[in-house]
Amino acid sequence: MLVLGIETSTYAGSVALIEDERVVGEVFINLGPSHSEKLLPIIEWLLREVGLNKEDVEGIAVSIGPGSFTSVRVGVATAKGLAFSLGVPVVGVSSLEVLALNFPFAPFVICSIIDARKGEVFMALFRSLNGSLERISEDTLVRPEHLISIIREKTIFVGDGTLSYRELLKDSLGELALFSTPGLNFPRASNCALIGIERLRKGQKDDVFSLAPKYLRKSEAEILKEKRGEI
Repeated sequence: MLVLGIETSTYAGSVALIEDERVVGEVFINLGPSHSEKLLPIIEWLLREVGLNKEDVEGIAVSIGPGSFTSVRVGVATAKGLAFSLGVPVVGVSSLEVLALNFPFAPFVICSIIDARKGEVFMALFRSLNGSLERISEDTLVRPEHLISIIREKTIFVGDGTLSYRELLKDSLGELALFSTPGLNFPRASNCALIGIERLRKGQKDDVFSLAPKYLRKSEAEILKEKRGEI
C-alpha cells in the first residue's frame, strides 16, 4: 500500500511516500511558515523524482495537530483536497504521536512537546512497547510548570518545545530529563505515513469532509470575536 504522509504542524514541514514499511522518499524543510506556497509543489516534485504519479497513491495520512494554526490548516486542507480528488482514504494523526515515534524502542517515557507560544506547550506522554507506542496521556495544552509537576521518572523530551524550555526542564527535573538530538525534535511525514498505514490496514479512516485540525486552543480571531461579543 502506497501512502502519502503530510506533516505541517510546526514551522518545519515534510512530505513522505511509504510503501508498506519502505520509505520511498521524503522531503523535509525548516524554512518558516510558508507551507501554503511550498507544500503542493514539493509533493509533485517528490512523486516525479521517484517515478510515480498522484494516481498511484492509495491513501493519505496527515498530521492534524496540535501545532501552529496556519501550518496545520494548510496541511489538513491539502490532504483533504488530494484525498477527495483521488478518491482515496485519509486518516488524521496527532502531531505529538508522530513526534514520539522518533523513539520507537526507548526504555523511558517519551514526552512530546510543541511550543504553543504564550508561555504554554502542547504535550502528550507515551511509552514504547516493542516498537509500537502506548499512549499515557491525551494531547493537552499546559504551562511548562504543570508539565514538570507530573514527571515522576526518567523521560525523553522531544519537540521544538524543548528548544524553548530545555533549561527550565533540566534545572527542575535534573537527571529525570533526557533530551533528543536536534534532528529528532521535529515530527516527520514518514512517521505520520507509517501510523496511517497501520490504521488504514485496520479499516480505520476519517471522513474527508469532517476531518479537521486539532488546535486545543482558540485562534486569535476567535478570541477577538468573543471579546467583541460576536460569538
